[in-house]
Amino acid sequence: MGRIKKKRASRDARRQSGARPLAPPPFPEGEIERVMRLWDRAIDSGLMADGAEVKYHLGPDGTVLSAAVGRSGQVLANGERLIPSVADRLRAEMPLLAGMVTFYENNQLAGRGLEGAPEDGVLPLPDPAGPGPMPLLDEKALADAQAATAVLVRQGKVSEPVGAMVIPAQRGGVLFAVGGRDGELYVNGRALTRSWADELSTKVPELSSDVDRLQAMRAEWLDGPPEDRTLALAGACTDRNCLTPH
Repeated sequence: MGRIKKKRASRDARRQSGARPLAPPPFPEGEIERVMRLWDRAIDSGLMADGAEVKYHLGPDGTVLSAAVGRSGQVLANGERLIPSVADRLRAEMPLLAGMVTFYENNQLAGRGLEGAPEDGVLPLPDPAGPGPMPLLDEKALADAQAATAVLVRQGKVSEPVGAMVIPAQRGGVLFAVGGRDGELYVNGRALTRSWADELSTKVPELSSDVDRLQAMRAEWLDGPPEDRTLALAGACTDRNCLTPH
């Protein structure tokens, strides 16, 4: 598999379309080899099928992001399940490819796999864009969410609402998310179960993708033993309009 995929990545990098830098960076042979070993390991562990399609994206700084769909239908990135913590780490490790990490993360949430992924190769960098206008904070919705969270504090489920993730909506409404002492993730005063997530998405539809991301975080947390998640959400929001920490 490694030889076949490496040849394809090299070929597609040469024939890529779109804008190109005046002096293309050297092909990252060593990094491609490292990533190929990660995919071989994913196959050996049963995470993905041998011969599965793998997309390669090469950053101008020599970084490599590759993506495939695993046996379970989950998106894999560089041989790992694209869970929120892995996505955040990859964005930090390869900032020039952070947009592609988010693309595959959003595809996974929507169940689209590799659909719509650009051609393999070095991608032109998008024009830098500043943050959008900060939505006016719905003070009543925030006060209601804080009051509901204060009940969790009195019950001993949440240490304090420090490190909360606060996401306002343009048309009113807010998500106020905190990590609990028991490893649970609470949003607007309730554990983020499927039914509560559906209700929140109905109440604040423009934040439904944020609800999906929080649900993915919760699923990852619940896969491990319970631990105090008081500060787990601090800095976890990648939306430039997100008010966190709060």
